[in-house]
Amino acid sequence: MTQPTLYSNVLVKIGAERGRLFSEAKLKALTESKNLSELAAQLRDTSYQEQLAKASLPLTSRKIERAFNENLISTYVKIIRNSPKNASKYLRLYVLRFEVENIKALIKTTNAKLSIDQKLSKIYLSVEDYLKNRPVIEETAKALTMQQLVKALRKTDYASALSSGLESYEEDGSTTCLDVLIDKTFYEKLHESYESLPEKEKTHAQFYASIENDSFTLLTLLRGKNLNYDSNWLRLALPPNNFYLDAETVEAMVTAADFESVLRIILESHYAGFFAKAISPEEIVANAEKAFKKAILQHAKVSKIPESFNIGAALSLMIEKETEVHNLTALGSAVEAEIKPEDIQRQLSL
Repeated sequence: MTQPTLYSNVLVKIGAERGRLFSEAKLKALTESKNLSELAAQLRDTSYQEQLAKASLPLTSRKIERAFNENLISTYVKIIRNSPKNASKYLRLYVLRFEVENIKALIKTTNAKLSIDQKLSKIYLSVEDYLKNRPVIEETAKALTMQQLVKALRKTDYASALSSGLESYEEDGSTTCLDVLIDKTFYEKLHESYESLPEKEKTHAQFYASIENDSFTLLTLLRGKNLNYDSNWLRLALPPNNFYLDAETVEAMVTAADFESVLRIILESHYAGFFAKAISPEEIVANAEKAFKKAILQHAKVSKIPESFNIGAALSLMIEKETEVHNLTALGSAVEAEIKPEDIQRQLSL
């Protein structure tokens, strides 16, 4: 079957979804909203109407964030289900990101001794419906202890990470190691899914995969050094595979003396252009994270026309939709906080 035939169904869906994306002018107009009710009213005739209608009153930024994310998940699933089988495994990663956040939320809420209903209110069960994991996640929400949570997830892909993280949790009572190892599992899946793509598809996914994976490695290293984590902890936290970071360079950063030493190595690497001097280590990391996200968005925008009968078409739409949801979420929080429209606009990724 030819590439045009394989992608014919999903290209129709992509075209429809792209037609629903907001223009820059529309986003700027939304920043003029006086309150969340007015913002929701302006979104009444958009693709977000169905999810916003389910939000209970009075509206809060948390409630509308959930509505936006439910819409994003629905869009992801629609694109994945209509994509060719050899591309859908990789695209599925965008839904798996939400599952990772679901599990991390369950870890946090179990540690905080929240009720089952409180736990379930923090996660996106629509993700688990798509992945057919809802019974397992609902059972996990019943866990009263971290040991019970790990046991409930023992037959999932996260079992090994949770088992290792539990040992650290039992020593210091911190959920940090559990969270980091769950993240690491996701990036292992990312690399595996990328490698399973046909060669002709890898070309169109490589930019996204490499930035997602390697930025996680670099930012984890910098955050770890800033918090004085030791080399063994960093090795445990990092993905085993990278794209434009060889093993020798990663090990040099792992064993580097401090934050500045790691930064110097990065400034000699493939990713030097994403990093710049700033007032504090935290600002350097935050600015780099923004730079990575901006690069992904720019690539998606310039790729949407030349990328047609390949995975790049789906990826560019999914990235643009994700960015729109992030913008709307930031906008909602800012409107709730009564921030001036011009200040809100400076926060958006346009």
